[in-house]
Amino acid sequence: MQKIRLFLITLSHFCVDSYATLLQPLLPLLKANLGLSLAQTGFLGTIVSICNISQPLLGLWADRMARRWLVVGGLILATVFAPLMGLAPDYLTLVGILALGGIGVAAFHPQVFSLAGELSGPRRSFGLALFIFGGTLGLGLTPLWAPTYTNHFGLENLPYVSIPGLLFLLLLLRFIPLDNPNFANGKSNAQWRNLGDHAGPLFLITAIVILRSVTGLGFGTFLALLAQERGLDLVAGGIPLGIYNIAGVVGALLVGYLADRIDPKPLVWGSLLLSVPPLYAFIYAEGALASNVLLFIGGGLLMSSNSIMVAMAQELSPENTGLASSLPLGFSWGLASLTLPLIGYLGDHIGVAETLKYLALLPILTAVLAFYLPSRPKDVT
Repeated sequence: MQKIRLFLITLSHFCVDSYATLLQPLLPLLKANLGLSLAQTGFLGTIVSICNISQPLLGLWADRMARRWLVVGGLILATVFAPLMGLAPDYLTLVGILALGGIGVAAFHPQVFSLAGELSGPRRSFGLALFIFGGTLGLGLTPLWAPTYTNHFGLENLPYVSIPGLLFLLLLLRFIPLDNPNFANGKSNAQWRNLGDHAGPLFLITAIVILRSVTGLGFGTFLALLAQERGLDLVAGGIPLGIYNIAGVVGALLVGYLADRIDPKPLVWGSLLLSVPPLYAFIYAEGALASNVLLFIGGGLLMSSNSIMVAMAQELSPENTGLASSLPLGFSWGLASLTLPLIGYLGDHIGVAETLKYLALLPILTAVLAFYLPSRPKDVT
C-alpha cells in the first residue's frame, strides 16, 4: 500500500465530495430564497447524481486514456462550479451551475477509484475504505460547516471555498502518478467485451447499490428538511445530516477492514438488514441523543458496504477498473437519484417523516438481493 499517495488522493476525494454535497445542507436556505417547492428541491438534489449516470462511459474512456486527465479535469470543474451556487440569481441558473459541477464529480470518480485500488496493493477493500473515508468525511463535515459559513459570510461569499480544492489540485499534479498501467504501446487493454463473462455479477452489484442508494440519498437529501419540519434552525438542522454521513465513514472503515479477511458477502446483506431497525426507530425517537444515536447506527450500517461493492467490481474486471468502479459508484447513485423528485412529491403530500419511514424499510429487499452475490474465491486477497 502506497500510503502517502493514497492519503493525498484521499484528501482530493474529500474536496470533491465536499463540493458535491454542498447543496444538501443549504437546501432550506435556497428553497426559501428562490421560493421552491419540495418537488423542485428534490430535483436539485438529483442533478449531481444524474450527471453520474454518465460514469460508465467516462469510465470506459478513462480506462483507454494513456494518462488520468479526468481526475484533474473533474477536480477543477467540481472545485470551481459547485461553490458558485451561492451566486445563482434564479432556479435555472442554479440548475446549470449544479450540472457543471456534477459533470466534474462524475469525471473525477472512475479514474481516481481505479488509482486508489492500485495504490492499495493487496489490501484493496481496506485501501478503498480509507479512500472512501475521505469522501464520506467530506459528506459528513460539510453539513456542519456550510450552514455556519453562510450564516456568517452569506451565500454570496460561498465561492471562496474553492480555494482548498485548487491547492489540492496543485499537490495532485506534483506528487501523484497519472499514467495508466493498462495502457502500453499506444493502446489500451480495456474493452467493453471483457466484461461479458462477469455481466451477471456486475448487474447484481449495480442493482444492490441502486436500491441501497434510494434509501441513502433519500435520507441524505431530506434530513435537513425533516429537521426544519420539526422546528430546528439551519445550523441545528445540519447536525443530523452530518452525523448520518460521518456514520458512513465509520461503517465503511470497519467493514472494509473485515472484508479483506473474511468473505464480504455476509457483511453486505447483514449490514443492510441490521440498518432497518435503527433507521425506522429514528423517525419515532424523541430527544436529540436517542435520535442521533439511532441515526448514527442505522446510517453506518446502511453505507458500510461502499468499499466492498467497489472492490468486488474491480476484482471481477481488473483490466477495466475505471469502468467497473463506475457501476457501483456514480451510475448506480445517479439512477437512484431519479427517485428523489418522487420522494419529494410524497413528502409534499404525506410529510417528510412518513416518507422516510418507507425508505427505512427498503434495505430489506436490498439484503435479499445481496444473498445472491458471488462469494470471494479463497485465493483472492
